[in-house]
Amino acid sequence: MSSTSHDAAMLSDSSAATAAKLALLIGCRTVSRPDRDAEDREEFTRHVELMRELYPHIAGAVEQHTVGITGQLWHWRGASDARPVVLMAHQDVVPVESAGDWEHPPFAGTIADGRVHGRGALDDKGDLACILEAADSLAATGFVPATDVYFFFGDCEETAGETAKHAVDFLTARGVRPWLVLDEGGAVAHQAFPGVNAPVGVIGVSEKGILDLLLEAEDAGGHASAPPAFGAVQRIARAITRLQRKPFPANVHPVTEEMFKRLGSTAPRPVRAALKLVARPGRLAGEVLARVGAEPAAMVRTTVAATELQGSDGTNVLARRAAVILNIRISVTESVASAIAGVRRRVADRKIRHTILSATEPSPISPVDCEQFAFLEACMGRSHPEALAVPYIMMAATDARFFAAISEHVYRFAPLGMDKAQRGSIHGTNESVAIMELGKGVAFYQHLLRSL
Repeated sequence: MSSTSHDAAMLSDSSAATAAKLALLIGCRTVSRPDRDAEDREEFTRHVELMRELYPHIAGAVEQHTVGITGQLWHWRGASDARPVVLMAHQDVVPVESAGDWEHPPFAGTIADGRVHGRGALDDKGDLACILEAADSLAATGFVPATDVYFFFGDCEETAGETAKHAVDFLTARGVRPWLVLDEGGAVAHQAFPGVNAPVGVIGVSEKGILDLLLEAEDAGGHASAPPAFGAVQRIARAITRLQRKPFPANVHPVTEEMFKRLGSTAPRPVRAALKLVARPGRLAGEVLARVGAEPAAMVRTTVAATELQGSDGTNVLARRAAVILNIRISVTESVASAIAGVRRRVADRKIRHTILSATEPSPISPVDCEQFAFLEACMGRSHPEALAVPYIMMAATDARFFAAISEHVYRFAPLGMDKAQRGSIHGTNESVAIMELGKGVAFYQHLLRSL
């Protein structure tokens, strides 16, 4: 058998094994809730037990610690503790709104059409299964990593819970300063950038901050048959309109500039010219990008989304109180304080009360021109040689943000290929992962662990 044929056979074997185990993990309904008492604790406990059962070699090779309620922090001792590494994924998933809209039952872990179907297949049990399969296969041979490896599998990432913070506190108490932290976030994206045909491995080097801000207005209320010209509901509606009409300024950050430069290096000539145009720091290129669409706009500015509206609880009753919750994703060029000040300026209404419900600053930016980023590029070269590695700033939030307190090199990337439709299935319907992509993910992590 040729070397190429042998590699293909190995990839196929690991793909099938990982798919079968992932299907079982999906069967655990580990739906996290803001109120943790509302979670099905038996399902979370079953998930942890299943991880140990499905991956016995690595489970037997590590020191296991429970953090939070059912979060897992596993320590695989290496030949040295000089440059420890943290590999992360999360066990919990978001709820399923309407199971009837799914092609396959969301918690059945169905394997069909070359894919594993179910909630968590991409976010984030597929990545978790790849990490454990890679480590388990190596541990089965007696392999010992060159340096300490910590596996962290959180149980409340989807609800922005604090299990990850507990894991960081645990590592801090032991004096662990990771050389590299790798969590979910980016992926090998197909059809992600107009005109760029090659798949792009987007590696998150930071993530936007998050601010949930409550805006409230009060009025006398009364009967709806005699509405005032301007009541509490109208005041809140005007605030939302003002925020929409005057968005936060757009700016191309140096990380975004580097992303477009790398994309332009392999793009067709006409596309290359357009990318060169926007790969410039500052406001002008930012405003151009912001006009292209919602996703490019989110890359270059602080965004404000009105998510929950509250008003009267009767169809014929004027609201004595109206409110809206704003979910604000804060650009790395801003802060929680500047975002709040920006909202106040735009709303310009002293009769509206502003209350912070939760707030997280943008994450520190991990470097691109460094050994760790190059290391991840090399690992991607083994699993997805056709992909171009680019840095980017994540618009969503991950558990990785807590680890910036103990490491300067925190990155967000799951080595799984997915097209636009598959990316759209995350937190949506018909979430699934290609079985062959699972094999590639295992290859990524095997190369990473062997190359430390």
